[in-house]
Amino acid sequence: MSTNPNTSPLDLYSISLLLNYERASTEPRFRHAKLRQVVAASTPFSTPIADVVLTPEWIASTGEKDGFIFEIDTSASGPDLTSNMLPSPVPATLNRLTPKQLETIFWQARDHDGCYKSVTLLQHFFDLYPGDVPLRVRTSAGKDFITPASTRVILELELIRPKRMTIAYVVGRQMHITGSEDTMMHAVAGFAAPDEANVSTILDLASLQFGDAGRGLGGRSTFALEPLDAFYDRVEAVARSADTDNSKISSRIGPCPDDAWLKRVAKRAKERWEARDKAAWCGHCGGPGDALKKCSLCREESYCDAAHQTAAWPFHKRFCSGNKNKK
Repeated sequence: MSTNPNTSPLDLYSISLLLNYERASTEPRFRHAKLRQVVAASTPFSTPIADVVLTPEWIASTGEKDGFIFEIDTSASGPDLTSNMLPSPVPATLNRLTPKQLETIFWQARDHDGCYKSVTLLQHFFDLYPGDVPLRVRTSAGKDFITPASTRVILELELIRPKRMTIAYVVGRQMHITGSEDTMMHAVAGFAAPDEANVSTILDLASLQFGDAGRGLGGRSTFALEPLDAFYDRVEAVARSADTDNSKISSRIGPCPDDAWLKRVAKRAKERWEARDKAAWCGHCGGPGDALKKCSLCREESYCDAAHQTAAWPFHKRFCSGNKNKK
């Protein structure tokens, strides 16, 4: 069925898939970076392809921690994906990583400092449309409403004592450290139905900066689009506590150093959204491709493979037109 981009509501879940795909596949800090080593918590943070890297944060941390070492492949081209993150040949220490583990590492590294970039990216995307453009908000919990995109807000709160520290080191470039401080600020987007006085739904596009604990859809999704209560449950899973009493709500965020890149990402996502009748994307990762396979029940949603379809099913089953049992 054809759609008119001028009258059809934007769909927040679909837009999130597109924005995150376009963001992660071109993230400048990790452009063409290949994973060379996963550092276990019990070992020194070191790499065989550079000098030993001893960081005080890694040594001092006694909690859960993940270390990832990347090296830029100057011969690489095309988008950066979970499927091409490993070098060739694959090191023996990495060939046992499962597709889900690789996906977690891919996002966990790129989502460093990603929450503010993500809310900025959303802002740039919605700025490409009139302020009153209708936005459909759906969650796997069954929430489904349409509201003007301009009614969204930015929710900022302080996380106290994050439970996991991540160090992602790009050899010869920079080290990105998440969760090493006693506190860290976190930002998400909030949405409310027209008949609701307060935010009821949260979108966290960078939730995987906290590792698998940040996955939405019961540990399956690469971002979290969920009810407010579920978001606070997630906060408790990734930090000892949060200062919710002093949380900040605002309607817009100011300029950031990555604005030029984020605006290009927003533009690509908009182009893909408006060409949705001609070019599908995976309902789990947002990836394009002629080899995508459609849901056998509705023939409307597409997926890279069975694993991606299974990962997205907790959401899709609520809205699949061919599913007779939508609970």
